[in-house]
Amino acid sequence: MAKIAGAEVLPMLLAPKNRSETLRRERVRQLFQARLPEEPTETGVLLFYWWLKKYHPELLPREKHDDPYQHLRVDLAGLYR
Repeated sequence: MAKIAGAEVLPMLLAPKNRSETLRRERVRQLFQARLPEEPTETGVLLFYWWLKKYHPELLPREKHDDPYQHLRVDLAGLYR
């Protein structure tokens, strides 16, 4: 019984962070699609990164050792060629 209770609590503790990360990613994808009406490419991702960094830096991941541009590329996977 204790294992079941612990298993139920763990997802609840992680849910707020996962939810906020999901919402952040959705917003980034929406902005990317709205800003690039033509066929998006790798160059468009780079330009969007600089725009995002200037106007919405809160939408970029803030982890010390990670590259925010690489995270953005992962966030936008499937939306550009």
